[in-house]
Amino acid sequence: MDTISSEKKTIEQVLAENGAYIGPTVGVSMLPLLKTRRDTIVVKPKTERLQRLDVALYRRGDAYVLHRVLQPIEGGYIIRGDNCYSDEKVPENAVIGVLTEFFRKGKHVYCTDKRYIRYANRRIKTYKIRRFFVILKSKAKAAVKKIIGRK
Repeated sequence: MDTISSEKKTIEQVLAENGAYIGPTVGVSMLPLLKTRRDTIVVKPKTERLQRLDVALYRRGDAYVLHRVLQPIEGGYIIRGDNCYSDEKVPENAVIGVLTEFFRKGKHVYCTDKRYIRYANRRIKTYKIRRFFVILKSKAKAAVKKIIGRK
């Protein structure tokens, strides 16, 4: 007789048992590329050192995080989400997998696709200007609140 386990498996367990994790994304850090609960990712176990532009799946405490490698450094990586404005140093041993492909709006995209690689490079190259406008927008909102609050 087969029994159904109600025990939730960790992504590490799924990677070890199946050789890949396939599932939805949650959160906004990889927008506009991956939209929460709309897109499906395929993550494979990390078998070698990651390179610039790779998207790493790593643990931050109890949470899983999927962010882009900006630069490999000794002992780890400098990583940032495509929709984030601060970098993070992630140790090598925290990285458990790498994004190899995904399904976005019904389209299957491999992370080796030339259009995808152009997108990834563009996200990194336009970071400073995007950050400038995010800060400008934040300051404008704060100024408007201050003016409205005086009345």
